[in-house]
Amino acid sequence: MIAWLGRNRCGALLAVLCLLILVDPLVAMSDWISLALTFLLLASLLLVAWSLGLRRSLLLVLVVLGLIVAAVLFQSPEASHWGWVVAEAALTSFTAIVAICLLQYVLNRAAITADKVFAAIDVYVLIGFTFASLFTFLELVQPNAFHVAVPGIEGQMSWVQMMYFSFTVLTTTGFGEITPATNMARSLIVIEQVLGVMYVAFLIARLVNLYGRDRQR
Repeated sequence: MIAWLGRNRCGALLAVLCLLILVDPLVAMSDWISLALTFLLLASLLLVAWSLGLRRSLLLVLVVLGLIVAAVLFQSPEASHWGWVVAEAALTSFTAIVAICLLQYVLNRAAITADKVFAAIDVYVLIGFTFASLFTFLELVQPNAFHVAVPGIEGQMSWVQMMYFSFTVLTTTGFGEITPATNMARSLIVIEQVLGVMYVAFLIARLVNLYGRDRQR
């Protein structure tokens, strides 16, 4: 089993990410289950980063960022407003670093494998997660940065709602029930839209190039 996970680490990570997307809305009312899911996410990302052979200094940074997030979550709901700001900044940095490391793995010159294809999908999902945390961070620093036209949602949006919004932006779907209300929010949305479009185009071109090179050998 351990050997199989070693060969299919990115596929296993994708399964964990999809599980979190599906389960998180169902347990949003339970603080302890949400806490456990967050730990599962952090632990899974850290294990995959370790398996990619990251430098110890970078792994140490990830551990510190994960501990910051965990410390604030353990205090919930007693954590201060600025404690949540720091936690969201740490979570944004954590997922962004892992996404970049996975992208480097996808784009290295080694042969294309199924694990690399799953890693490419993982990066796309982590981009959505990163911007979900970034949008949450923005709303904490800049209240009312987003306007919500959905009945029943009042005040600050949850991370699950931000995740949904992030993926509508990343895929340029734009259903319109959540819209930016400040210039900074609009700027971040533009960046995510550009990343979402360019990532798919660049990745396909790169993988086709690598696959063609491998076949010529």
